[in-house]
Amino acid sequence: GNEEKDGFGHIAFNTDDVYAACEKLEAAGVTFKKKPDEGRMKGLAFAYDPDGYWVEIVKRATPGKIPNYFNFSQTMLRIKDPKKSIPFYEAMGMTVVRAKDYGDFSNYFLASSSNVEEGVEYTSLSNDDSKEKLSDMFGPILELTHNHGTEDDDDFKHYSGNEEGREGFGHIGFLVDDVYKACDG
Repeated sequence: GNEEKDGFGHIAFNTDDVYAACEKLEAAGVTFKKKPDEGRMKGLAFAYDPDGYWVEIVKRATPGKIPNYFNFSQTMLRIKDPKKSIPFYEAMGMTVVRAKDYGDFSNYFLASSSNVEEGVEYTSLSNDDSKEKLSDMFGPILELTHNHGTEDDDDFKHYSGNEEGREGFGHIGFLVDDVYKACDG
């Protein structure tokens, strides 16, 4: 999922202590792309799963709030145009809970309605407040990563992981009460 033009990026798990979690994983034979004390982004790690997919290990904002040692927290997909992708996922019932521009790329974090606090205006939160709320969510988040300029390139296309010779990532899924009603709505 991390070759040029791959759409799938990684999955992530939250934990109270990234350093301790990585020691535990390493003792179990897990290898790492990046340990929490390496690189410019300290305190988070990327492990390799048995198939070579990246698995991000992220610290929770509030230790002890979630009883699980690890909780599945996000899936990252690369997108061509946020003006098209974000409305699509909003139509699926998701809400942008954090957006961050890093100069040459931006991240958009979307949560399903069961993760969204009623009455919170996420777009008005400070970067630190939105990051804290995001890291305390139990349910998974969809992280959309946009590399600036791809939206203006008519020929640019991410590989979805379902193309012949580039299979790997398959899809994400949404649970609904009535699939027919959801598709008609």
